[in-house]
Amino acid sequence: MEMQQTQSIRLSYMPAVRSEFVKNFDSGNPDTITLYRPYAALPLATLEKQLQHPDPMETIGAGLELGERYYFGIGVQQDDLKAFGHFVKAAELGAQDAAYMVAECYRVGRGVKQDFEQYFVWLKAAVDGGSWMAMFNLAAAYREGKKPYGGFGVVIDHEQSLYWTERAELAIRAYWDFYTQAGFVDFEETLKRLLQAYAQATHLLSAHHADGIGTVRNLDRALFWLERGKRFAAQATGELRQPVFDDAIAKLKERIVRDQIRKSK
Repeated sequence: MEMQQTQSIRLSYMPAVRSEFVKNFDSGNPDTITLYRPYAALPLATLEKQLQHPDPMETIGAGLELGERYYFGIGVQQDDLKAFGHFVKAAELGAQDAAYMVAECYRVGRGVKQDFEQYFVWLKAAVDGGSWMAMFNLAAAYREGKKPYGGFGVVIDHEQSLYWTERAELAIRAYWDFYTQAGFVDFEETLKRLLQAYAQATHLLSAHHADGIGTVRNLDRALFWLERGKRFAAQATGELRQPVFDDAIAKLKERIVRDQIRKSK
């Protein structure tokens, strides 16, 4: 399914299986209900059949799912070559998360020879497509520089690391908005992963501002990011108490008080 601009993040492709059901068929006034489910819910045979669809665009979701099953050994024997092949095909058709997985294959040398130059080529493609995972990795690359990547990639730039972490935060919210639309069912695992990623993003952003990494040190801005993350998690789970944020917020508030006392002397 193709997506347009969302919260300044363009998502090039989001996998979801469309199904239609007829409700109240015998009532004389039947209703057609459209639901969307994850490709992970489909059996292997159905996914392989979907790959034979005459419209290549209809094969993207199945290809991405098959790639993940072979990569992680989910219900099938792990096969890196098959996984890589499926990822490349889906990526070439526009799936940003498939492009991210191609990049990962090049980074770790699974299904293909390790090649950091190609890693960054595919990582950029994934970022351009709106992949929050790729944005996280690009932010990490700017923190680490070229040394971990055999001299390829980008130089250390903490401002860029902050920027791409901010973009990842926006992208995660865009993914969340997509998968929480009416009619989307059985995406609990996807949402759980997004919720964990959002917590990571907001903690990283808080640390940037608290320690003045890539920006001017600003404890109030650091607190903003933690509280924003907590609100998101509370709304998502219905739980006001969020230990992963509550402890960090309490410690940061203590730090703010100490900072104020020091400045007043």
